[in-house]
Amino acid sequence: MKTQVIKLDSLDDVTSVRDKMSWAKTERILLVFPPRSRILARTLDLRLLQRHASTLGAQLAIVSRSDDLRGTAEELNIPAFTRTASAQRKAWEREKALGRPSRRFERPDLRKMRREVFPPEARWRSLSGFRLLFFSLAVLAILAVLSLFIPSATIQLNPATRMQSLTFSISASPNVTNVNLGGSLPARLTSVIVEHSKSAQATGRVSIPDAQAQGLVQFRNLTTALAGIPSGTVVSTQTSPPVRFATTMDAVVAAGIDKTVDVPVQAVEAGSTGNLPAGMLIAIEGDLGTSLAVSNPDPTAGGTDRTAAIQTAADRLHIHQALLAELLEECKTSLQKTLSPGDIFFPDTLAVSQILSDTYFPAEGQSGDTLSLTIRLKCQAQYASLTDVNALAEMSMDANLPEGFATASNELTRQPASIPVTEADGITHWDMQAQRFLRAQLNPLTAVQLSVGRRPAKAVLRLNESLLLAEAPVIQVKPDWWPWLPVIPFRIIVFTGD
Repeated sequence: MKTQVIKLDSLDDVTSVRDKMSWAKTERILLVFPPRSRILARTLDLRLLQRHASTLGAQLAIVSRSDDLRGTAEELNIPAFTRTASAQRKAWEREKALGRPSRRFERPDLRKMRREVFPPEARWRSLSGFRLLFFSLAVLAILAVLSLFIPSATIQLNPATRMQSLTFSISASPNVTNVNLGGSLPARLTSVIVEHSKSAQATGRVSIPDAQAQGLVQFRNLTTALAGIPSGTVVSTQTSPPVRFATTMDAVVAAGIDKTVDVPVQAVEAGSTGNLPAGMLIAIEGDLGTSLAVSNPDPTAGGTDRTAAIQTAADRLHIHQALLAELLEECKTSLQKTLSPGDIFFPDTLAVSQILSDTYFPAEGQSGDTLSLTIRLKCQAQYASLTDVNALAEMSMDANLPEGFATASNELTRQPASIPVTEADGITHWDMQAQRFLRAQLNPLTAVQLSVGRRPAKAVLRLNESLLLAEAPVIQVKPDWWPWLPVIPFRIIVFTGD
């Protein structure tokens, strides 16, 4: 007999123990008191618990180390034990009935009561024909039940597949932020910094001073005092700009008016401009100009020029345009390398966003046979990301999905059907072709409804007519000799080949 063991703790009272006893579903309830506890020590407490157990239809017993508590329980005819194990092994004595002493009643007529409860059997039920009829009906009922639950079947369906192909137009714009079913998607921007140099032959010609002119000047004393002329004294013409010569040695003009001395001079700057006729050098720079006069009695000579190459404005423009074209080609290659595989590059949007530096050598106005240019710039271009293109392709293909089909996998094949062309408004247009495999959607419940209770051949015919299948379904019935599919749907298992 099962026993519900309830372990009490030191905080339990009559109410909490009654609640714990109410959960018991057994015929015996065993209360285990904690050691050295004084809970429920009153006779009234045990009597209340005994009555509650009686209302639950169970017999109450206790386990306690307290002799007083066990004695109180025995006075109330409650079995008391010292250990739980012994309480579960030993049989409990039945409690004496509680309440008032029973009154005397007249002895009931048991035969009469039996006849009322078990009336005599009808005569027809003892006839053999009726017994055979009811036996046959029972056998038929059992066979009918077996025919419902014994047969089982499996149906193997292979869904039809097809290729979905769609060509759709795409427009990409920097002003679009999200992909939409209208065919628009964002035109994203990528940039790169490139630097390159280029050299070209200078086509201009310029005359450059080569050798300095030389000559002889005569200084004339305008005073009666002795005048010294240091080397490097500058004499010049009075033209604009003046041509300047410098003395190449020290000299002294004797004291006295109109005393003279001849001193060699050399042009300060090289070139043919220093070849002057006689009488042109008449000005003296510095303090000596107030006491001396000067003139060149003979022409100066020896000044020469040479012809050298020099850059022209056309040279600078030509090399700038040529280098810029080369940099744009390099930008196109570099920008495409920055894209992820599958991204679509828009070559018409390639542009220079900023020229960071351009350096010519030699500088403008300086001669040189070769002109070199170094340009460092930032270029940019637009592109469409593979993620956006795939999202638009899936949206477009889902909108044109044939009825009864679903995608067989997430694999999507796509390729441009035209070259991206960017219009003047900055919007790029092109066509895209996408393909993917589709598989027919088969509902196992529909297949069961079409097949239940039918012969396999008829079920195959109905499934072929109603479902999108790649080949005829395969039906297996167990046991093999059973001629029909089960009439109970859950006895049919459908495999769709997914």
